[in-house]
Formats: sequence, structure tokens, C-alpha cells
Amino acid sequence: MTAIRLANKQDLEQLGLVYMEAYNPLKIGEEWDGTSAQKLLEWFYHEQPDLFFVAEMDGKIVGGIVALIKPWWDGNHLADGELFVHPDNQGNKIGVKLIKQLFISAKQKYQAVSWDTFTHIVHEHPLSWYKNLGFEEIEHWKMITGNIDSVLEKIKD
Repeated sequence: MTAIRLANKQDLEQLGLVYMEAYNPLKIGEEWDGTSAQKLLEWFYHEQPDLFFVAEMDGKIVGGIVALIKPWWDGNHLADGELFVHPDNQGNKIGVKLIKQLFISAKQKYQAVSWDTFTHIVHEHPLSWYKNLGFEEIEHWKMITGNIDSVLEKIKD
């Protein structure tokens, strides 16, 4: 049985390891270690601890979800955020349970109306999974990133 509860500071080290295990095998261009993943999750925890949930099975953390509240033109949106489930536990509806808890809490506490997030498109999953839940791709938007050194090199005076 999976239990969903609010994260606490003591969970962050284990959550970092689960995050690393969830993302590194995907080979999407991110190479997390336990320390870097924990730092990311500590930052989220500091910013929005009331919307940071963990999934536990038999007392072991197997996943997590967090998102930030951002005011937007049509109401509060969940923004940024992370959803991750250990590969050994994927396919057991844990991600669905985590999203459900996040959405219910965000709607009750902040009247959130939407979650704006990114997902990789290197593999069919998780985009197909999100679409099955009712998420839609945004036609006119694309995430971009820029290496600071490369950009500064191009805009030198």
C-alpha cells in the first residue's frame, strides 16, 4: 500500500537518491548524483514545503512531487515542479496518487487552476502518461536553455 504525506527535512537525502535513480537511467542529458539532487529538492522544500509530498511503500520513500505557486493572469498556477518515482515502483499508480494529492492541496490552499511544467521528449513516456491524465502540449511555447559562458561569448562587446 502506498502512503502519500508531506515531505519533511529528514526525507530530503533519501528523496535525492530516488530522484537520481529515477532520472539518470533515462539518458536525457542530466547526470544527477545524490548531492546535486538533494540540493535541488532542498531548494524546493525551502520555497514551497506545504506542496511537497512523498510516496512511501512499506516505510520506504519511493517517490515525490513538488511545485511552486505562481500568480498568473487567470489565477494561481502550479509552476516549475518535479515529479519522480523510483524505477522499481513505476507503473503502480504512484505518480497519479502524487499528482492527485498535489492538485487537491494546491486547489484547497491556493485556489490553483493549472500546473505549468516541462517534461522531456526523448522517450514517449512520460509525455504520453501526462497526456493520458489530461495534460496538453502547448503549441506556441518551447523550453529553451542557454549556457551562460556560451551566451556571454556571443554577446561580447
